[in-house]
Amino acid sequence: MVFKDLAHEQFYEGNVIRAERQHDPYRSALFYLLGLTEDTRRHINDLYDFREDSIRLEGLNNGWQTGTTVRLTRLAFNLYSGNTGEHEEETHSFSPYYLFDNGLMPYFFEGIKLRYPAYAVDIKRDWLPFVPAKDIYDELEQ
Repeated sequence: MVFKDLAHEQFYEGNVIRAERQHDPYRSALFYLLGLTEDTRRHINDLYDFREDSIRLEGLNNGWQTGTTVRLTRLAFNLYSGNTGEHEEETHSFSPYYLFDNGLMPYFFEGIKLRYPAYAVDIKRDWLPFVPAKDIYDELEQ
């Protein structure tokens, strides 16, 4: 797992333990993503209810949210519960076209891998690479 910085790693580990869900891919992805920025770390209680063990959708509309934090919160909520907004016109905001348009994209992929560990395997290349045959014109020139 790749962390953005030490604060990100500590936030992730601390909240997975706090939620008592060390082996839960839903919360692993959620806390990994929400730990990416100082704003989302600082406002974790606006985004996740530890007593109810659930996300707080209203946290998407808080005044502290920025363009970047709202994108990562949307992805975190989507990976946690499949949420794509409360209204049909919001669904475009949960599309990869909109969500991945920022500098946190490599970390977003890490969050997706946490959520879907069974599918996040390395692709092995057991085949030989394609080597094109010599061009017939090369042979004629010789």
